[in-house]
Amino acid sequence: MKVFVTGATGFVGSAVVQELVANGHEVIGLTRGAAGAAKLKSQGAAARIGTLDQLDILRTAAAESEGVIHTAFIHGFGNMNLKTRLNLFAGALKGGVVQSFMRILGETETQAIDAMGKGLSGSGHPFVVTSGILMLPQGRISTEADSHVNNGPNRAFSESAALAFVPHNVRASVVRLPPSVHGKGDHGFIPQIIEAARKKGRSPYIGDGQNRWPTVHRVDAARLFRLALESGEAGAKYHAVAETVIAFREIAEIIGSKVGVPAVSCTQAEASKHFGFLSSFVGLDNPSSSEWTREKLGWIPKSNSLFEDLEKSDYFKAG
Repeated sequence: MKVFVTGATGFVGSAVVQELVANGHEVIGLTRGAAGAAKLKSQGAAARIGTLDQLDILRTAAAESEGVIHTAFIHGFGNMNLKTRLNLFAGALKGGVVQSFMRILGETETQAIDAMGKGLSGSGHPFVVTSGILMLPQGRISTEADSHVNNGPNRAFSESAALAFVPHNVRASVVRLPPSVHGKGDHGFIPQIIEAARKKGRSPYIGDGQNRWPTVHRVDAARLFRLALESGEAGAKYHAVAETVIAFREIAEIIGSKVGVPAVSCTQAEASKHFGFLSSFVGLDNPSSSEWTREKLGWIPKSNSLFEDLEKSDYFKAG
């Protein structure tokens, strides 16, 4: 299958490219420049130079493909052009940085998905879009049938934009990623939590630290994206969850032991000072199941657990 992949040189996207190429697919990856194109070539993939706000490029690339996997994501300033940064700062003056960032993220994401969906319309081809586990219903094990709650940042807009193309003969589906997608090259929540512990001399958890996170290794997540591409159902939401329940206190304790600082309980106000914007996420109780996903797609996680990676990988080499 000829597959267009956005975010093709990113942490998750690069694993998706490797998984697709290894299984005989022809991959065209979206990348921002020559360095990314060279990386894709070394992996056996072709490159399409562009960004998420270049909608004509996205639409054309999707129309020329037999399937699309969308993993690109605006993680920060480095992923924004000058106009978008100015919009962010203007919005921050009115309603705060987080609110402005989520608004811009939602607009950019929705427009990009819409462009690719239009390129695929009427084809019956697969369109696999990334979403997140965070902000599914709290305090219980969520499933693929659950929808996001509206009291915090979430990726509901990605799901709505993608699944809107199901009636237009696009086999659109969603892969939800947990808050910890771990493995070599991780630059997400866990490395940021480690860096905060190094800088501030302690590794905190909120209250008793029994709020729960699900996790997955990037290689296992990549395999799920491929399975959803090849045989996913139109309108389905899949969970890339290898470990359903890990207490955040356990994460804080292993980080503390590795960094050489105490793991301690803190209040929400103290967490805000320690973690900054991450404090909105570290206290979430967001366990999630992938039982339905495994049954439907035959997906079996095989890679290291989060704790195995923290024990054996390069998470703590810096500093």
